[in-house]
This record gives sequence, C-alpha cells and structure tokens, in this order.
Amino acid sequence: MSGTGLAPGDPGYDQEVVSRSERRDVLTPEGEVVGQDVVSSEIVDNAEARRSSANWIAGLIYFIFGVIEILIALRILLKLLAANPNAGFAQFIYSVTRPLVAPFEGIVGTPSASNGSVFEVSSVLAIIIYLILSWIIVRLLQLVIDRPASGVSASRTVGRRSRL
Repeated sequence: MSGTGLAPGDPGYDQEVVSRSERRDVLTPEGEVVGQDVVSSEIVDNAEARRSSANWIAGLIYFIFGVIEILIALRILLKLLAANPNAGFAQFIYSVTRPLVAPFEGIVGTPSASNGSVFEVSSVLAIIIYLILSWIIVRLLQLVIDRPASGVSASRTVGRRSRL
C-alpha cells in the first residue's frame, strides 16, 4: 500500500504527485487590481513506468550475460570431452569465448588427462565472475532508476480567474 490509501492496481497507486497553487493579481494597464488568477501546477511521476523500463533493461542484461555463460559452459564441455579443435563447431565456440576467458587464464592451473581432456578452471572462474558482474550491473540499474523522481515526467498547469 502506498501512502495514498490506494491498493496495488488502482489508478494512481504508483504515482508521485506534487501540487502547487499560486495566486496572482490581475492588473489593468493603470495598475489597478481587477481580479486574481489561481495557477495550479501538478507534477506526476509514474514510478511504475520507470520500474517497467528498469525490468526490461535488467532482463536484457541477464539475457546477454546468460548467452555468454552458456557459450563458456559449452567451451568447458568441449574441452572436457577432448573435442577435435579443428571441427567447425568447436572452432566457433573457442574463437567466440577466447576473449571472454582470456582475462582469467593463468590465475589457476588447468588439470588435464592423458586422453586430451582438459578441465579449464579459468573458464569456470569466468562464469562465476560474469554471473556476479551481471547481478551488480542490474542492482545498480535498479538503484538508479527505481529512486523517487527528482524531475518532472509530466506537468499540467490549470488557471482560474476570479473577479474582485
């Protein structure tokens, strides 16, 4: 429940509204007061729209990092199975993942078996680091986008004139 007494799903539930009213004297060219204008401004920020955009971007970030992690997992599997590095699919996976795994190579040893099977610990480390990195990026995005609005996303000014 927001502080407005509205329930989720109610129109205006996720809106931050700031209202301002101001009275202005209406003057004749000679400077006489002939009435007053009441000018009201209402600033509406739809928090749900911002949250929806943040969720879409977060989903896109998770998707991109998920594809990266799947490709690296395929690399690990191909190395464990001692796949022929000259085969087209293996060449593709190795060439795409090489720049993604390169920063982590040499940090730890790479155990191998006599049949050519290799367990790339650096690739496992890369998956873990990319998983953490994607989570940090999404959390930062949510902190930036899901904060209360400081600006105006929609504004409406209403004027009423009253006679003295």
